[in-house]
Amino acid sequence: MKPAIKMGSLLLAVMMVFTAVFASGCSLEPEWSYKTSDKELAIGIYIYSLNSAFSEAKSYAEKLDDYDGAKDTWLDMEITDDDGNTEVARTWIKNKAQKTCLKYLAVEKAIKDQGATVDSATLASAKDQSKSYWEVGPYASYGYIQPMKDELEKYGVSFESFSYCTADYSVNYSTLFASLYDAGGSQAVADSELVKFVEDNYADYTYFSVPLYESTPDETTGETTSVAMSEDKIKALKDEINGYVSELNSGKSFDDVISKYMEANGLTENPAADNDKIEFKDDFSAGDEVKAAYEKLETGKADAVTVGEGTTATLYLVYKKDIKSDSSEYVTSNHASVLSKMKTDDFDAYIDELIEKLEYEKSSAVDKYDPKMFFVAEEPTTVAEESTEDINEESGSAE
Repeated sequence: MKPAIKMGSLLLAVMMVFTAVFASGCSLEPEWSYKTSDKELAIGIYIYSLNSAFSEAKSYAEKLDDYDGAKDTWLDMEITDDDGNTEVARTWIKNKAQKTCLKYLAVEKAIKDQGATVDSATLASAKDQSKSYWEVGPYASYGYIQPMKDELEKYGVSFESFSYCTADYSVNYSTLFASLYDAGGSQAVADSELVKFVEDNYADYTYFSVPLYESTPDETTGETTSVAMSEDKIKALKDEINGYVSELNSGKSFDDVISKYMEANGLTENPAADNDKIEFKDDFSAGDEVKAAYEKLETGKADAVTVGEGTTATLYLVYKKDIKSDSSEYVTSNHASVLSKMKTDDFDAYIDELIEKLEYEKSSAVDKYDPKMFFVAEEPTTVAEESTEDINEESGSAE
């Protein structure tokens, strides 16, 4: 029997996914929806999944040219999901809801088959978080009290159902993931593999930026007005930054160059201090233009790139650091997040395989629920103004 496994960032990410969509839970009827020989899901679990799928399908439908949020006709239109699958929305929703329920069952079965144990403290913490969302909402810390029970109870949801679909499943998902890929797992990933993954898939860079516009605050209103710099000023700035690029490309250290820049411009704070990054390339935070410049660079080289134009134009100096010199330390400090980036796609494919092999029963009660039950007609965002002619006619006046 493997020891209890504790989860960190992956658990939080999964839990946020399953609480981000307001969904419905258990019906008051003691009905079930899907079951295996080991586990039976209440009908409310299916309703929850159906509602989540409805919301996701709606986001795809909204991209259609003939989508009309005031009508439920989009449920009979074809939608295309993020994986490129095209299907009538109503059918897509039902299929997605079923798959979600089977995922719950498959993951629980796999945990048992793996001999893994859910950490009781982690589960208790997750349930406390679900309780908080249920009672005051996920944004209470920002001052927005929006209890999820207010949204869910109108469908007959119970806290137990909500907690299962959020807390229990997120912990189960993370437990199974860890039992496969963490140290001692059946498919454990060595640190050397994680280091190689970081070196191949992460960006290691630093940068600073210079605006190519000037902003002036209005002393009366406090508002700021921006105007593009003159061509002469822009040229002077670009010449200066390109000079630093040349120094870096000649072998000078970034620290020396940034110190020189700060001294030349009378700066007391390092403008690159918060821009020293090691991050997954798909999550490149400095923007697409800077990313494109980075990817063209050799290690230890720099470039300057202008992003935007006019009152938004900004000049970036980007420097590519040596990922191989930083990768081991990064993996040590960010083991869980790197493992998640490396194996989540494989893990989701593994769960799909488990679902394919799962032996289960489907209750006839499932077919009583139609996605239309969640439809709420959207209100118009604007009201058409009456014409002057209409107003004149109503008031009895004539031009």
